[in-house]
Amino acid sequence: MKAKKIKKELNKKKAPIIKFVSANSWSFQKDHVETWAWAKNVFSPEECQKIIEIGNSLNPNLGKIVAKDGAEITDNFVRKSLISWISPNPNTEWIYIKLQKLVQEVNDQFFKFHITGINEGLQFTKYESPGGHYHTHIDKMYNGIIRKLSLTVQLTDPSKYEGGELEIYQQDKPLVVGKEQGMAILFPSYVLHKVTPVTKGERCSLVGWFTGDPFK
Repeated sequence: MKAKKIKKELNKKKAPIIKFVSANSWSFQKDHVETWAWAKNVFSPEECQKIIEIGNSLNPNLGKIVAKDGAEITDNFVRKSLISWISPNPNTEWIYIKLQKLVQEVNDQFFKFHITGINEGLQFTKYESPGGHYHTHIDKMYNGIIRKLSLTVQLTDPSKYEGGELEIYQQDKPLVVGKEQGMAILFPSYVLHKVTPVTKGERCSLVGWFTGDPFK
């Protein structure tokens, strides 16, 4: 490319937005990454029920947490839920295809992360009453799989359970997100969140973590 052409193209570009954040800063650009985003009716009620049936057929076990020494342990104070793993296969690829399209569109609009796929499969999670919950945590790992974008799909009709709210923290305040069946919620995996105790019925969800190059 000739120098004149390069210069012409550079002149077309808009000047970067300069913003003072504090008296001691000189910021080149603003952070446009959202804390969370959502999409309704990603799955129909019939599709949600089918996913629940698939998850239950895989014999859910107690969910575990990673201890300080790296060992996986059961701690009902931190996490009380049953989980199974839905891997891609001819019977489940329709779930992956639909989520791939959704996540790519939502990521391009609200997060703009470099993501390449799912390395862990999809986690079917069941919170039963009384007390099924997941205490405040982040999904991002240290010295593990690079989780960049987290996804939760609400599978259960909200009239069938009480409690079990997914709360996402914006600074120090939790925000209760929607519970509509078939709704998908996405947020950066470093964002603090929790599931409050289920007090009646059971709440089922589908969870996934989308990976890519390390954050820079």
